[in-house]
Amino acid sequence: MPRRVAMNRITVNDSLKNQLDGLALPVEVVDETGRPLGHFIPRTAMGTTDDCPYSAEELERMRADQGGRSLAEIWKSLGAK
Repeated sequence: MPRRVAMNRITVNDSLKNQLDGLALPVEVVDETGRPLGHFIPRTAMGTTDDCPYSAEELERMRADQGGRSLAEIWKSLGAK
């Protein structure tokens, strides 16, 4: 099972909340001088769920797949010495 990374959380004041409410697309967040602080992605822009898009059967099939090539074979095909 993939490990989920915990996300930090901040609490915003009403002024910022009002600016963020209703956004449908990601926005860049900057300070008063225009220095980038990060990005805000509204839930509406992320789709309906954070759930994995694959069924349990598809995940098991992917885990069991033993196909592919070794790293040495890949390097050789790329012409590495």
